Amino acid sequence: MSHYLVDRGFAAVSLITTLLLCGCSSPNLAIEANPMPEKQVATYMTSVTPSSAYDTPPKFLKGYAPFFPAMEAKRRHWGYAVVEFSVRADGATSDIRPIIATAYSFAEEAMYAVQNWRFAPARKHDQPVLVRMRLPFTFRS
Repeated sequence: MSHYLVDRGFAAVSLITTLLLCGCSSPNLAIEANPMPEKQVATYMTSVTPSSAYDTPPKFLKGYAPFFPAMEAKRRHWGYAVVEFSVRADGATSDIRPIIATAYSFAEEAMYAVQNWRFAPARKHDQPVLVRMRLPFTFRS
């Protein structure tokens, strides 16, 4: 139960941070289906794996921003999703899971996008290692 509360608390803090710091006027924000800005991913991505498990964290290399869900475009002006995923030793993502979202369709789109992302893997003693990461997404129409 306490683990669940920590996850929800972390997700709420991530959401608030994202909503406050991701101004719409910034040219470095992701636009649906366009390349995801490296700086934006680096700013908001956090490690779930303890930092003692790696010497250098994974670095986002390439991937595209998620689409705004079609069925939500008719009902809402915005939404969010927080997803958790593993960055494998080969730099691919796996085990992608939603943590919290305003609607499951936002989580689905975020998960679809992350599944095709590529990273320079985290390293421990100069060897690539698997790490678990968490990233919030804000969807605005």
